[in-house]
Amino acid sequence: MEIWTGTTSLTIFPGMMKAASPMAAPGPTPAPGSSSNSSSATTTMGTDFGEIGALSAKSLDWGPGGPRDEKNRSQGALLYNQRYGKYDALFLAEDKPVVYMTFDEGYENGLTPAFLEILKEKGVTGLFFVTYDFANRQPELVRQIIAEGHVLGNHSWSHKNYSTLTPKEAAEDLMKLHDYIKETFGYEMKYFRFPSGNFNEQTLAVVQSMGYKSVFWSYAYKDWLTDEQPEAASSEEKLVKAVCPGNIYLLHAVSSTNAQIMGSFIDRVRDAGYQWGDPGEL
Repeated sequence: MEIWTGTTSLTIFPGMMKAASPMAAPGPTPAPGSSSNSSSATTTMGTDFGEIGALSAKSLDWGPGGPRDEKNRSQGALLYNQRYGKYDALFLAEDKPVVYMTFDEGYENGLTPAFLEILKEKGVTGLFFVTYDFANRQPELVRQIIAEGHVLGNHSWSHKNYSTLTPKEAAEDLMKLHDYIKETFGYEMKYFRFPSGNFNEQTLAVVQSMGYKSVFWSYAYKDWLTDEQPEAASSEEKLVKAVCPGNIYLLHAVSSTNAQIMGSFIDRVRDAGYQWGDPGEL
């Protein structure tokens, strides 16, 4: 396992990988009782995974980690953009004074409505990565996220470590949720976030072959333990201090601390000369 600190033919789908050729921030796992039944992942039918299977299956974790450059950007994110960009994987956005708000929604802790209210008040568009468990248990919240102009992202059906799955298993898990969201809410997702940041080259290629972009993050902190929430003032300082061109923030929507500091955090990032970008343009 690498942690950043310092060939049969393949049916090509739109956005498929170009020819030729970190300590992770674990999120909350889905609440118990998730169903394993859903529509079949029809997109994977007929796919030849031979070429993808020839890629590296070495497990990788994303943090980010390592030092920062003169613009306060994670050098790990810059390196991984360069190394894995050919798979449409994004760890840091463009070198512009624009940052992005993303949330991981493994399960609902009663706080998503508060986040949505703050985002509406502040005029910020968020990218919400949902699991099947969240979407199944909170359909009205999913509808609200969509109706209010936010972006819905795929955080997997099962919240499994994708580096432990075969390419076919990963494709089926991803497309299970894709099909469920499309059939239930009439919404077609295009962004994927690997559960806990665990991935390998095979699964990056799988996600790309399904027409998705893998969106990681440029900054996250330990906010997901609901019984061990970090202190508000110091957490806000960490978030503001981390601002840099193209920063993709990852926040967990189960965090009461995040709900408390969200409005001030948004304002202070703007005061520092940055805009909150539309994640639908990532």
